[in-house]
Amino acid sequence: MRLPTLFIALLAATQMGNTDCGQVLRDSGFDLWCGDQLCAWKLERGSVKRVSTWNAGDYGVELDGSDAAIEQLTPVDSGDGTCIEFTLVANVEANADVELNVDVLGDGTIDHHERLPSANWKPLTYDMLIKAPYRGIRFELAKTGAGKAQLANIGAQTVRLEDGGCAGLTAIDPGPAPLGAYCDYNATVSSCASGLCGLVSDPDALFGFTAACSQCDDSHPCDASQVCGLHEPTSPVREESNGCVAPASKALGERCIGNAECTSNMCSPEGRCSACTTGTCPTCGPAWTGGPSVCGPGAHQGATGAACATDDDCATGSCLGVPRMECSDGRPCATAIDCPFGTGSDAPLQNGACTTVGVQGGSCR
Repeated sequence: MRLPTLFIALLAATQMGNTDCGQVLRDSGFDLWCGDQLCAWKLERGSVKRVSTWNAGDYGVELDGSDAAIEQLTPVDSGDGTCIEFTLVANVEANADVELNVDVLGDGTIDHHERLPSANWKPLTYDMLIKAPYRGIRFELAKTGAGKAQLANIGAQTVRLEDGGCAGLTAIDPGPAPLGAYCDYNATVSSCASGLCGLVSDPDALFGFTAACSQCDDSHPCDASQVCGLHEPTSPVREESNGCVAPASKALGERCIGNAECTSNMCSPEGRCSACTTGTCPTCGPAWTGGPSVCGPGAHQGATGAACATDDDCATGSCLGVPRMECSDGRPCATAIDCPFGTGSDAPLQNGACTTVGVQGGSCR
């Protein structure tokens, strides 16, 4: 079923806009250092060091060694703009090969690159036009060779096409989008590798859902060995989506959309693999807000071997299992780098917190 065009336009508008007033990158001046590493940029390989530039008190970064690279994933999307102006000041020796690599969608594939010329603290500008729809770009600065490569005042901002931005450029096409990537629900031809753009739950969205590349739905079933379940986001710039998963493969506390995904064969109304439903025990409820349902949540009633999701669910005060760490939207995480970026006044361009909420696959000791 296709939804009305006006409704989809309103939906798209609520999903887009993730820059800081058009600024795409954090720490454009390489000012934020966590010890001997950049705080806002991830070191891929080699090493970096803080260096002075042409301006006393204005520091830059040197890509140190014969093979070094740094990267930053940014949540910029086609709602922010499709033309991006990338600027930096470079001090590059002739025997150094330095490239600006652009990975649209942040899926690990370089879709565009620019080779920086030899320069003595020279300002450089690169305009790039990105094919819509897209969400997320990973910028990489990579250096090979023995020569010196020092960079400063790096930045990226969206530029309005109406103001002449990216005039005459061919749009960078990232190709088929992976599961969980934003997509145009009403497009005639899907941009998704799966060929399916579906509406999925998104509690932070205005209407409670968003459009994301999916693998299955009521009209597109999985093969007989799998069931259509919840596919967790694999990047902070992606959403949950519908994907084909092994039946009964998800433990207590994991997210779900149907009973068949869960080892317990119970997916709660909160969308969690659970240990009970209403009527199966005297008190069945979420172990934490939005969490899995267990018998006697937080009441210290669970006997040894009983299903639990927090220590307070057990008479012994000990729930054995894997710590369940989540972002604010419920997706699992190991560190904050796995979590979605803030929007609006809520720390744009910065990842949200990753916190321990309970226990996954727990049983009382």
